[in-house]
Amino acid sequence: MTFDFKLMLSAVPTQRTYEVVVAVVIVVVTAIALFFLFRNVMGEIRKGIEDRKLVRKNPNEPEGSDTRLVVERRASGKHSGDLLGQINDQIYHAKEGALGVLFYMNLDNFHYISDKYSAKECDRVILEIDKRLKKNAKSGSVIGHLKNDVFLYYVMGAIDSVFIREEAEALLSLVNEPLRAVNEQITTSIGIVIFPYDGISASHLIKNGEIALYVSKKEGKNRYYLYSQDLIEKEQFNIGYYQEIKRSISNDEFLLYYQPIIDIKTGKIIGLESLLRWNHPVMGILPPGKFLNVMDLTGDITWFGTWGFERIVKQYVEWKKLYRIRDLFISTNLSPKQLMVESLAKSFFDIVKKYEFNAESFCLEINDYYTIVKNPIAMANLAEFRKYGFRIAIDDLGDQFEIIKDMESIKASIIKISREDTLKVMNGFEETEKIIRSIQMAIQKQKVVIAEGIENEEMI
Repeated sequence: MTFDFKLMLSAVPTQRTYEVVVAVVIVVVTAIALFFLFRNVMGEIRKGIEDRKLVRKNPNEPEGSDTRLVVERRASGKHSGDLLGQINDQIYHAKEGALGVLFYMNLDNFHYISDKYSAKECDRVILEIDKRLKKNAKSGSVIGHLKNDVFLYYVMGAIDSVFIREEAEALLSLVNEPLRAVNEQITTSIGIVIFPYDGISASHLIKNGEIALYVSKKEGKNRYYLYSQDLIEKEQFNIGYYQEIKRSISNDEFLLYYQPIIDIKTGKIIGLESLLRWNHPVMGILPPGKFLNVMDLTGDITWFGTWGFERIVKQYVEWKKLYRIRDLFISTNLSPKQLMVESLAKSFFDIVKKYEFNAESFCLEINDYYTIVKNPIAMANLAEFRKYGFRIAIDDLGDQFEIIKDMESIKASIIKISREDTLKVMNGFEETEKIIRSIQMAIQKQKVVIAEGIENEEMI
């Protein structure tokens, strides 16, 4: 069939000629686009049918998951040199009934090293660990550096619980050897998954390996954990937050706010309290209650303490240059888990020396007093902090005035009253008398008392 466009247009009023031409062009272009789209879709369907003939159905995977491997192999190249491509190749060519195990390794507190050393030195650390792991890997295995501080080790063969335990313990020992690239020692946590039970492709195994890794971090790091299906139900919320936090650390989404501490007698600012916030790309600015608990469980709180302290020191140095600040201290919180890291006090003091600053300008706030005094490592850290000149504050004293009687064991010079307790006193709650007695006792012992939540003269 042919069309005489001149004849068609002659039948249309002159003022509508332009609109008709545009409409005809749109129809023609749309028809051509639909033709090519239909041809491409049919081609993909034919490829999918051919690939399904090549891939064995895994009885442990849900319907449709047997195409995952085909898609991944096509995306990375059928004989790709990258880690995922190599793992997928081994899975693709695995014999019926074959088993494989993936060790998903994440270096513990590597952010501490990346903050302390140059990018070139960090690269040398990664290269050193990569060579160390490859030198001791099983023949025919896939092993190497995946990204950032993550390594993969995939083995197929006679896999049983003894083999998994021995390999995992060997990996922990290898990573834990002293580094030559920098004068540090590092550990790793490992999430373990088994093919085909925990996944039929590299990406699926890695996804579940990350879940097992989260639990190994939560259990204390420098250990391994074997994935199981019930982990998703038990830890789904925390795992999601953990993965978000890891992403946010790489994207530098955490920031510090500063709240003034004012002397009510003089009205002058005598100090600042640092407050950690998460600048989440979707949810906006999040307070610590939204993420610190997960960080404390996984031990990432330890790195954040060191990272945050260095940020505070750098900020203070800048302020001193700009405003000639004198006799102003900045406080930051330390959790019991942070205090139980042997090198904490030294790492803080190293930062102070690095910036040629005075440790007396910083106050370390501790909570959960009774947990700390029972732990020898925490008490040793506090003794070191005092030796270096740091101030110590007991945070959230509440009505536990008996703490003041024996607080000399940690030589704290500051007592903090929480916002909640300040409001209790203001509103005459039952606990008011005990809280006031705590304050009076602290003043008698010549301790500085800081009350949070006082925002106007009426509250004073």
